[in-house]
Amino acid sequence: MQDEFQPYPKNPIIQRFFANIGRTDTIGSGVINLYKYTPIFSDGGKPELFEDDVFKITIPLNKEAVEEANDQKKLSDREQAIYNLICENKHLTVEQVMAEFDISRATVFRDYAKIKKITGAVYDKNESVWKL
Repeated sequence: MQDEFQPYPKNPIIQRFFANIGRTDTIGSGVINLYKYTPIFSDGGKPELFEDDVFKITIPLNKEAVEEANDQKKLSDREQAIYNLICENKHLTVEQVMAEFDISRATVFRDYAKIKKITGAVYDKNESVWKL
């Protein structure tokens, strides 16, 4: 597929202008680098390019990258315990969590951020209540 790639600027005048002032790289170099480096980071996999109304690229991941991404989607034991407390007490305060787990305020907020991201839970400041 890389051999079939023929780069072309959508607006050649603008492309030449930015190339002359040093603000762009050679047209197509990003795709060439994509084909060059993707196999290194994906155990030999190749990228797939979809040029439609929206240009999309699919890059395969190696096992290590997939495991790392999955780990980021899981709550740690402490985060799970905090989430369980939130489920039991929708009015759970930061101070209660700090006392329960003997952790700092910053750690509580960091855990809250991950809990919110993964579970979709939201804390309503006006009502001082967690909404799950």
